[in-house]
Amino acid sequence: MVDVDEARMTPAQRQQRRANLRLGLILGSVAIALFVGFIVKSALFGI
Repeated sequence: MVDVDEARMTPAQRQQRRANLRLGLILGSVAIALFVGFIVKSALFGI
């Protein structure tokens, strides 16, 4: 993916990029939490 030069981005584009990054981090954190929970559950109670 080609990044748009930061200096040429409009304020709306910067805000959208920030919102997308935040959403991505939140979704990634949820996925990691579910994965770790599954591993802990498997370790404690067996699969």
